[in-house]
Amino acid sequence: MKNISLVTLFVISITGCSSTGIIKPVDKSASRTLMLTKSETSDKSIAAQKLDEEVNNKKLEDALSEVLDYCKPLLSGYEKDSAEQARNAYWLSMSGLVAGSVFAPALIAASASNGTAVAALSGWAGATNFAGQALKTSGLSGSTIAQTRNDIINGLKIEIANATDGSKSFEFRRSALMRAKAGCVIYDISVPSIPEAN
Repeated sequence: MKNISLVTLFVISITGCSSTGIIKPVDKSASRTLMLTKSETSDKSIAAQKLDEEVNNKKLEDALSEVLDYCKPLLSGYEKDSAEQARNAYWLSMSGLVAGSVFAPALIAASASNGTAVAALSGWAGATNFAGQALKTSGLSGSTIAQTRNDIINGLKIEIANATDGSKSFEFRRSALMRAKAGCVIYDISVPSIPEAN
């Protein structure tokens, strides 16, 4: 019985139901608007217009760099969280599988007097199945974060392609950059987590 308790404690210690359980605050720079104003001179010469176009392209390139600097750490961090949640959900499930299909039958075969340990392991097997489903339903199995992250990346691809399309107007390209940053902000808000107990 002592060995079963130690195995159970070990299994519980290596399996978790979520990542850190800490709610990450939204980055304060998320609310900062991309301040891009189009440069236009009153000089209508071709040289002046070309200079304006170069200045505006430089502004857009700088803003694109700012958006990427903002989004990349968020997306990378949540990729790590997704992998951790998926790993924890997997090991939780595997511990139940092993408890119910290996240890419990082995204890039954060893001796009928192991009823308490068999019941405990069988209960653990059933509980982990329920817990795994609860994690999936609440978006904490890793798949929800991965899907949301992939959706944001797909949106970023579209908006970055729009922002870098020199045939589009300055205003259109600026709006694309703003939509790209907004996608990262919304992503930061939408990812589920378990709140810390007070």
